Amino acid sequence: MHLFDDPSFVYLPGETVVIPSNVEMKIDFPEASKNNPTQCLALAIDQTKITDTLQFLNERYPKEGKDQFWKLNYQNYFFYNNVELATTINKLIKECMSTSITKDALADLTLQELLIRIIQTQTAKAIDDGLFADPKNPITQVVEFIRLNLKENISMKHLSEKACMSTTSFYRFFKRELGMSPIEFVISEKMKCAKQLLKNPSIQINEVCYLSGFEDCNYFIRLFKKHEGITPKQYQLLYVN
Repeated sequence: MHLFDDPSFVYLPGETVVIPSNVEMKIDFPEASKNNPTQCLALAIDQTKITDTLQFLNERYPKEGKDQFWKLNYQNYFFYNNVELATTINKLIKECMSTSITKDALADLTLQELLIRIIQTQTAKAIDDGLFADPKNPITQVVEFIRLNLKENISMKHLSEKACMSTTSFYRFFKRELGMSPIEFVISEKMKCAKQLLKNPSIQINEVCYLSGFEDCNYFIRLFKKHEGITPKQYQLLYVN
């Protein structure tokens, strides 16, 4: 994939690229055959529709805090699909191909959902890349607290107090910003820590479990397999050679 003046990068299944209008996008497709086909979906959305949808979100569901708005970040354009984003894209394609009389209305609603999912995913990626450091946003302090206390028993009460919000308000705020609950985010951070530790071929799985903040090794193994599709030991063996 070649975009802007940035270096080319590998664009794999399950990934999304979001670019503004009138930007040239070049893709070097691999050799394809009947038995090994190649497919790439390009979804073009009218800029007016994007502007109207973002305006609707900012009017009806404004973000908390001064100068906080729903907006697309075209500098943060390449990220992995999460389940919610992939599901919404598939739903939008299905609605666009439908012959139902309600097709346009349902497609509009799904488009609103897609833009929300993209913005949430961009925020999560900015946090992963260390590029989200807005001191006005409570998430900045909460994320820092989580990363410094991964081995502790982090509760919703701890996190909401850090954000200076009630537990209910904080949960809604966090879920709206990132598309996941605070506890889901804590687990994802623990998983990232575990994967980093597993790159050391000499470390034991039970050590990884406790160092990444899990108390029960069996639970850790089940959760890791659910998230990654393989066991921690299988993941570790990928880095042996």
